[in-house]
Amino acid sequence: MSEIEREIKEIKVMLEKIEGIIDSRLIGLEEPEDDEIEAIKEFEKRKKAGELELNEI
Repeated sequence: MSEIEREIKEIKVMLEKIEGIIDSRLIGLEEPEDDEIEAIKEFEKRKKAGELELNEI
């Protein structure tokens, strides 16, 4: 196996781990941490007040 193929497989494994973490948070398998709850509340407050400036990535 070439080095490039090995690196691609390693990247794929890392991406699958990241995807699993993201999925578990999005579908609620894990409860959000206190700082995440606070960030969500702050976001909702600023959104309601019209203070958000969203930039396209």
